Amino acid sequence: MRRRFPSDSYAAEKKSRLRRIRNRACSSLSRAFESGQLSLRQYDLLSRRPTRQQQRLIAGEKARSASALVAATTINRFLDSHKVGQIRLLDVELAIRRAVS
Repeated sequence: MRRRFPSDSYAAEKKSRLRRIRNRACSSLSRAFESGQLSLRQYDLLSRRPTRQQQRLIAGEKARSASALVAATTINRFLDSHKVGQIRLLDVELAIRRAVS
């Protein structure tokens, strides 16, 4: 189906949508979107919330990402330090808890 107007295209819609979202979003939310941490839909939905809530959500996500990175590093170190064979998951859990806390 042929479009009636040039503004009916997805590119034009996306451009106006991004402009509308940028006007509502706080700077940390915009940075998170530009760095690829958020999809366009997440960026749109979060931008509708109050500024403080946007900042709190971004800070919480950064903290979760940092904790996940610490846990992954701990698991790698734990597995590297043990011999091949059976590993007790309880030992892995304790190592992660010590590293995160």
